[in-house]
Amino acid sequence: MRIIVLGSGSSGAWVHAFLDKVSAASVAKPEVVDIDGLAAHDVLGALDVAPTDTFILAQQALLPNGSALADVSIDTVRQEAQKAILAVELARRIPQTLLLRLAEAAEWPQMMAELLGVNSSEVLPLAEPLPIGLVAGDGSAVISPPQSPSLLRTYLAPLLAAAEHPASIVVAWPRECFLYGDAPGEFLPATIEVAGRGRILAYGPYMPLPQGRWRATAYLGFSADIGSMPFILEADTDASITRGFFEVKQGGIFTLELDFEVTNPFHPVEFRLVSQDSALEGLASLIEIRLEQLLSTST
Repeated sequence: MRIIVLGSGSSGAWVHAFLDKVSAASVAKPEVVDIDGLAAHDVLGALDVAPTDTFILAQQALLPNGSALADVSIDTVRQEAQKAILAVELARRIPQTLLLRLAEAAEWPQMMAELLGVNSSEVLPLAEPLPIGLVAGDGSAVISPPQSPSLLRTYLAPLLAAAEHPASIVVAWPRECFLYGDAPGEFLPATIEVAGRGRILAYGPYMPLPQGRWRATAYLGFSADIGSMPFILEADTDASITRGFFEVKQGGIFTLELDFEVTNPFHPVEFRLVSQDSALEGLASLIEIRLEQLLSTST
């Protein structure tokens, strides 16, 4: 049996220690592969060479190292999203996934004994006491999504949960994670002045998405004085650029759907909102982009 383990911190260390003891004390000699810290592309590529029977995921924390919510940067979210997407891609490619939830940590030894097909009475005494952090919480505990800033709640938390249900994923990127076309590098304000030449109004957020077909729904707002204005919404996945064209003729809140494909799940995806013509006045707002992975219809 070949087992891939993904789990950092005290939870990952506990799993490895237990598996090592079981392997040494019983006839079950699973090949345990620790992928924490390895390049994600290399991990997925290795599956083609050495097929794996089981994927063990020691539930990941929403925030690393007990970081305070206010201290979480966009770069940290991107890094944690990469790890979450790796878990999703492994769960899709490996026949059996064992998700070790922190809330069920007391049951982990029994669950892994059943996985390995060994007598639980023989291996349960080998289990080390659960780390205090898994019980009391030292930064390893998952933070309740409603308490989190919007990007953690609408993007990172759903990705972390998707390893258990990887068939359909829905995430959202709020305005706060996009960048301002008129001031590159600065975050997007609530409203954008459209007056002036045609140009990129908003771009970003350079976040990765799991592999597959996606439908983006952009929620856009326009002031009453916008007039008749053509816009483009682009999705750039590096492998391809998909464009949606639309024309605004009055103020209000509108939605625009755009289907695109992600072939490299670890490459950051960029959206761009572009005004096509010059304008004398008007305000625009990129409120949110909601992303839903489309289920395969092939049989």
